Amino acid sequence: MRNESTRQAWTVRLQEQANSGLGIRPWCVREGLTEASFHYWRKSLAQPSTATRLIALPMAAGHPEPMLELRTPHGNVIRLSHHEQVRWLGGVLEALR
Repeated sequence: MRNESTRQAWTVRLQEQANSGLGIRPWCVREGLTEASFHYWRKSLAQPSTATRLIALPMAAGHPEPMLELRTPHGNVIRLSHHEQVRWLGGVLEALR
């Protein structure tokens, strides 16, 4: 996949810059890259992908209505219907960050 190879290439570039001893601007000039691209990829690669942040919760039998429902600004809805699921809430919220 082209996107994955681009991500890998920028991961290598970011590491090369970190190991170079040069600041971002001089390193980008030397490599023929724009600072905007450098900062875009550094930010993009610092964020975990959505697929690694999802947690599956088992449905609790006997509780058709959720006892707690959370809606995030990004449109995620978390419905918890059992006290065991409430214990997992910290992990769920951390995964959505």
